[in-house]
Amino acid sequence: MFRPTEIHLYKLYVEREQAFHFLTKVGQMNNVNLVNCSNHAFHEHDYYKQLKRCDDIYNKISEVKNLLILYNKPIHYCPNIKSFIQYLQITEDQVIKIEQELTHKVQFIMNQQTNLQQIVEQRNRLEEEIAVIQHCKEFIYKFSGVQLGYIVGCMNAADQHKFNRIVFRISKENGIVKFKDFNNEKIIFTLVFTKGKHENLKTKLLKICEAFNVSIFQLPEEIQIETKINELENELTNLSIVITSTKLEIEEQLDFFSDISAERPLELDEIYFIGYCSYICELKIIVDLVSATYYHLTFFEAKSQFLIGQMWCEPNQIELIKQIGVQIEIMQDINEKLYEPPSLLKTNQFTYIFQELVNTYGIPRYHEINPGLFTIITFPFLFGMMFGDIGHGIVLTFFGFYLLMFGKGVIKSIKLENSSEYLSYADFQSLYECRYLITLMGMFATYCGFIYNDFFSISLEYKLEKFQLGFDGKWSMSESHLTVMNSFKMKTAIIVGVIQMVFGILLKGWNCLNQRKFIDFIFNFIPELAFMLSTFGYMSFLIILKWLTNYSNNMEPPSIITTLLNMVFTQGGITGAEMYPHQVYFQTILIRIAICSPIIMLLKPEVIRIKRSLFNSGNQQMVYDDLVELEHAQVEVIKEEKNQMFGNLVGSRAIKEEKHFDFAEIYIESLIECIEFVLGAVSNTASYLRLWALSLAHSQLSEVFFKMSLEPQLESGSVIGICLTFMVYALATFGVLMCMDTLECFLHSLRLHWVEFQSKFYKGDGHNFQQFNYLHFLEQKFQFSTRM
Repeated sequence: MFRPTEIHLYKLYVEREQAFHFLTKVGQMNNVNLVNCSNHAFHEHDYYKQLKRCDDIYNKISEVKNLLILYNKPIHYCPNIKSFIQYLQITEDQVIKIEQELTHKVQFIMNQQTNLQQIVEQRNRLEEEIAVIQHCKEFIYKFSGVQLGYIVGCMNAADQHKFNRIVFRISKENGIVKFKDFNNEKIIFTLVFTKGKHENLKTKLLKICEAFNVSIFQLPEEIQIETKINELENELTNLSIVITSTKLEIEEQLDFFSDISAERPLELDEIYFIGYCSYICELKIIVDLVSATYYHLTFFEAKSQFLIGQMWCEPNQIELIKQIGVQIEIMQDINEKLYEPPSLLKTNQFTYIFQELVNTYGIPRYHEINPGLFTIITFPFLFGMMFGDIGHGIVLTFFGFYLLMFGKGVIKSIKLENSSEYLSYADFQSLYECRYLITLMGMFATYCGFIYNDFFSISLEYKLEKFQLGFDGKWSMSESHLTVMNSFKMKTAIIVGVIQMVFGILLKGWNCLNQRKFIDFIFNFIPELAFMLSTFGYMSFLIILKWLTNYSNNMEPPSIITTLLNMVFTQGGITGAEMYPHQVYFQTILIRIAICSPIIMLLKPEVIRIKRSLFNSGNQQMVYDDLVELEHAQVEVIKEEKNQMFGNLVGSRAIKEEKHFDFAEIYIESLIECIEFVLGAVSNTASYLRLWALSLAHSQLSEVFFKMSLEPQLESGSVIGICLTFMVYALATFGVLMCMDTLECFLHSLRLHWVEFQSKFYKGDGHNFQQFNYLHFLEQKFQFSTRM
């Protein structure tokens, strides 16, 4: 984890017929990063058609899931993907079988669904007709001798007022509409109008009914009403039987997709251990794996009966890959140096979350020192300095222990009980992944709480046998308690910040030596380290020296700020007594080092220019020497051939020359880098004062909550008052300090690492090792398709 793992680029030759099987085996490993070396467009590749087939299967699976939701069928998602795919055998034929099975069953279900909709519509129409006839039996037939026309039917309830208004206007007050509720969506209407006056009135009214999409029914003769109603009811009974049988057939097919395919009823532990899930989810996982395999097969270049690919891999993993059982040929790529290798960062359950904090800022370059290793200690320690409180730290630690001991069981129960989302446990899963970070944050907060002697804003009276840990509890009764604590926290923040920044500069020097960048080592690392140590490093030394010096014998302690100002403006001079022997002499040397350091950094562009000119002239001289040797060997060449030979020799020397070299641009870049470091050293050091500011805010908030709520009731001795105010105190402490302030301290600690610490040595512009791993694809919900 200190640096990305060493990997190499390999060429891979595999037979076309065995390529799919080979990738299915590699997909269960996590040590291969396939490189896209295909020269064809994505849609022109041989495996594009297979990916298109997978897209069609995804559409059918979505249709089945929608039907399952429509019929309230449970979908049991896979609770343990790792166990499920461990014994899963994937073949190319599976896609064809799945497609045929889904096509047949989905087509059958859709046909039945269409038939069901038609039958339901027919049943609804029969119910409407029966209701209309029964309504008209009491209304229309009473006026059989009157010269009136009528239109009866059923319409949407939402169109009632609009329909009535239009009929009234078109009929010119010669038509009346009577409504009767049928159900929540439909109403029965009876439109009565006069005959004879307006010959085309009925035609107009029928057009209005057609525009509103109403159902119009023809009434039977009065003597045939009961017969007609009996016929309709018999037909309705038959349709209900057909609807019930059709629903049973559809549900039977949907149960096939919804149920867990097991030979016997299973306990929850068995379901989780083996990873049982609904059949439709099994098909989805299989298609996910097949599509991922086909998608990565498009990375290969097809040559006759072979596929040629490239992969990044660890050297010690090659033998494992060769033992898969497929006839393959693997050899190291001679053009490896032309590519920037990805960064393979191996983590475990403990280091994963700390590496994620670093990766969020940027992926380390290949062979660059990885800050994730140091973040394991520095991140929770800086958090603890800001959050330092014994009580609050213990609560946070207990929460971390709860996640360590019971978090996995909680996730297991959520996976088994929840069947609405594929990653329904994602929120708690993210919290569970932070369990080690939360535990360390709580432990360091508790440790710093002992140093500050702060327990829920109460100072404790304790003393160990041989030494005193942290501040004495008697300081809390002193009027200068806050002043002393602020001074201590502020100076401690400065010391810790300088130590971390100096450590970052040392890591930069280590990077330069490892990558053989000696110019950067001499003209960047050494001046930066010298400047930091001669300024803020010296200030930290004075703080520690002042702490260790006894000023009880009427000696006035010197001001460190005044000492540093005099050191700058008087070239090392001091006012008053020396803090240590030969202080003026040492300060004179330090201030000169601080002045010379930026100047040395500005010499870097000139050194690069001189080295470049010497390198080019030296290579050209070697080429001329080779030509002279050829002439001495009596090689007769004409002038044009000699020029061509010179060009070939230059090419064979592989002189690496940049396409564009602008000395002014490099000088400006170096000048900006120098100014940025000098100003950044000041601003970054001041930025570490946030450790003191947030610690002060945390302790004062805790003290205010205690004194304004719980302390008065404790002094009065009221039991009821103590119980009531304790609830208020506990809620305020949990909401403000344990939630809001925890997040605030977390973000500030993250900023100190990203900006102040990592900026000293970490580029973070590498690219991650994209492992070809089925479990990773499924957990991250990657779905490979032709639309990528």
